[in-house]
Amino acid sequence: MSKPTVRPPSRIDSLSFPVFGITWFGTPSPPPAGSTGVPSPNTASIAPTVGVSLIAYCGGGGSAKTGVGNKLIVDVTTDDCDNGSGSVSRTIEISTGEALCFGIHAFRPPRDGWGMVRLVAAVGDEVWVYGIPIFRERPRVDASVDADDFGEETKEEAILLGKTNVGQGYGAGVVAYTSLNQTVAVGCENGIVVIYHLKDEEGMDGTRTIRFQKIIECRGHTKAICSLSFHPRGRQILSSAKDGTARVFCAETGSPLAVLECEVHDPNGPTPSNPNANVNPTTARDPRMMKRPPQILVRGCSYGDLEGKTIYTVASGKRGAAYLTKWKVLLPLNAAAAAAGGPPISGAPNNDGLNIRQEYRVQCSPIPISAVSLSSDFRIFALGSVEGTISLYDVQSRKVLKQFQGHDLPVTCMASRPVDGLLPLPGEEVEAIHGGVSFDALSASADNRLGRWTLQTKSRKVVPKSSSRKRKPGAVESLFWNFFRVPLLFLVLIMGVAVRDALTICGEEVNFSALVMDVNAATRCVYREVLWADDTRTGVPFVPE
Repeated sequence: MSKPTVRPPSRIDSLSFPVFGITWFGTPSPPPAGSTGVPSPNTASIAPTVGVSLIAYCGGGGSAKTGVGNKLIVDVTTDDCDNGSGSVSRTIEISTGEALCFGIHAFRPPRDGWGMVRLVAAVGDEVWVYGIPIFRERPRVDASVDADDFGEETKEEAILLGKTNVGQGYGAGVVAYTSLNQTVAVGCENGIVVIYHLKDEEGMDGTRTIRFQKIIECRGHTKAICSLSFHPRGRQILSSAKDGTARVFCAETGSPLAVLECEVHDPNGPTPSNPNANVNPTTARDPRMMKRPPQILVRGCSYGDLEGKTIYTVASGKRGAAYLTKWKVLLPLNAAAAAAGGPPISGAPNNDGLNIRQEYRVQCSPIPISAVSLSSDFRIFALGSVEGTISLYDVQSRKVLKQFQGHDLPVTCMASRPVDGLLPLPGEEVEAIHGGVSFDALSASADNRLGRWTLQTKSRKVVPKSSSRKRKPGAVESLFWNFFRVPLLFLVLIMGVAVRDALTICGEEVNFSALVMDVNAATRCVYREVLWADDTRTGVPFVPE
């Protein structure tokens, strides 16, 4: 497969294995040297403003027989606290053994005292939590955890803090996290969402672990979970699946609050008819031969504001266009009735049921979408298609801002920039090789490539001015030159002819030795024979009186 041509500053990096999951965590670099400066490694564990950019991606060949191991790669870039400026990078490799990792999520608790970024990974039927030290100082590890199973690099850099089994045959595939109550949600292949509370524990000897406390299982989906998103306040969990629906559950009790039926047809066009509307199943020879309605895959779902009043879903079929749907969350049904002074509405799911209506549905891609990620400011959707293209879609203007041809195979995962593009992350300094570029999204695929995409057309790198560079003329100089350049050119031509004639006619008087002996003779010759003719000279015409 030939590498797609990508115009800088966007770029594609080659990898050694297929990628199925990706995450991007970042905190902006602090202001330049000034009143506070950059924290040192000794105080980084309690300084939340240390600049960190962590990109983790997972995948592999499926088994050792393929020759491509299953692994998880973590690229960490932090502020260079030793020098006070710039950044340092390192790469960590974690082996996942015989099991593939499909879903990962990186986060750092608000009151982190360990100086580590947590990495939650869905591996087979298990969920692992690793601690990635922001700096190379490694805390003590729980002696009960055998690190020999996780590779040499893991022993030095990544710390396995804890793991749990979600259920036999569940197939963990998607993970999400909320910092409000230290909760992790795991979406499984069987359509179940399992919610855990993470509790940090530190032993008397300084060993650090994370204990999983299972809260509830959310049931309702009939097919594999594609995406998860916590409510901004952490009390609800939004999920989407391959069954054509997105659902809202209570994160504490697991009770269903709303079901969003997604559609993949033009809202302004006719509603697709049922292909079996005129077929009587009782008289059909073989009901299995009846046409099935097209399967709808809700690839992405996310809350669209800080209050949780907006929900976005991205759905498509196996063929055809993909559609972005915006939903508005209204007051709960019975709460709305109570606010109006009326009795509770009969038939409402429960007092916590949500009243959600569809605001609009618009086509966001002419081809099916396979991976979705929403930016941290709720403004841009990064959409990866089954044809390997990446689109940056503006939800406000409902237009594609930029599209890239990045992969030869369907995009398997997307990750949007974790902070605003105007806030620099470590590694984006102007002195770096790829400095001056704020990437808006990352993508990966089974074609062993990782793409970095940006809306920028060029780098913001500051180019130092060269001392030999010509000064740009001002307005007066340009006007003078444009007005007088033709007369000046004519004068130069006349002077050239005069010099030629002086050398021809007064050659004896203007040579070096004659000039030394008698300058006046050379001057008279040039003046009378070349520049000016006397009125008594033969051949000079006169105007008649």
